[in-house]
Amino acid sequence: MSNVIPMQNDQDRRQQAAEWIAKMDRDLSSSELEQLRAWIRADQRNERELEECARLWDMLGALHSLADLMPHEKKPSSWRPAALAASLALALVAGLAVLVNDASLLPAHEPQVAEVDDQATYTTPVGDQSTVHLNDGSVVQLNTDTQLQVRMTAEHRLLTLEQGEIHIDVAHDPQRPLRVLVGDKVFEALGTSFNVRIDESGEVELIVTEGRVRVELPAESFTVSEQDSGNTELAQGERIVLDEVPEVEAIADGDIEVKLAWRKGMLVFRGSSLDEAVREVGRYTHLEFVVQSEDLKAMRVAGVFKAGDVEGFLASLRANFDVVDRRIDEETIALSLKPSSSGM
Repeated sequence: MSNVIPMQNDQDRRQQAAEWIAKMDRDLSSSELEQLRAWIRADQRNERELEECARLWDMLGALHSLADLMPHEKKPSSWRPAALAASLALALVAGLAVLVNDASLLPAHEPQVAEVDDQATYTTPVGDQSTVHLNDGSVVQLNTDTQLQVRMTAEHRLLTLEQGEIHIDVAHDPQRPLRVLVGDKVFEALGTSFNVRIDESGEVELIVTEGRVRVELPAESFTVSEQDSGNTELAQGERIVLDEVPEVEAIADGDIEVKLAWRKGMLVFRGSSLDEAVREVGRYTHLEFVVQSEDLKAMRVAGVFKAGDVEGFLASLRANFDVVDRRIDEETIALSLKPSSSGM
């Protein structure tokens, strides 16, 4: 057996790291362990790629159990999820498809991760999602077509949501309140996790998933029966839509899971109208849907879909709801009911 390790480019290295992680999922033989040891020791970059790939597949525990194979001192790695995802796909094509036919072996949805300094602007294009780790320890997930400005000072933590949707897990820091600004509305975290969305009409929805959030609005936004200051607080399991008559309401855990399924890259419909469903699917694509009758708009649909999977959504409508889709042009899809066979 030759001990010569051929020179590799970065793409080859990532693909081989992906293959090793896939093999580790079924346990390595003694000969494979020796091959892995030789590959790791041949180049320090191999070790880093293996660690990053394990992070993507949520298999750091398995990697730590092989710590004796790691000869190099740990250094911060450059985290390149898009490249790693591509290399995983190449590894599957190379012969690992049998491992991922079982959905439980697929890596969890892992959006882009970035570090933020004192001031920065983050955006996600239509169809993309990302995760930002703030330098205070807070974690912000950005949904499709989102723009967020972040400013961190010694006294304040200010996030300005220009458009789109975010979910934030707030790091506790009583000396520096964290506030999310949306237009003239301010959400102040009181040790919490919460979700903020600006919809296509400009209405703002807040859902509190943990802790409490104080909402600060112009006093005229509330009725006389509410706090004169225009402030109110929401607790875990509550939501508010900041329309003409804002009102706090309870939201069930199951409904929160549906609302926040986007965080796992999924869309869930449980009896939504088709009109609501196509508007939600449309957030993740540049395609426009035209529903060609009011009755069809009101039709109730259900299902779980990958965000951005337009063809999967349309296939389900065809198979389960007798809906016909027709391309009007490259950017427009018309939806109509399948003609009844009773008149034939």
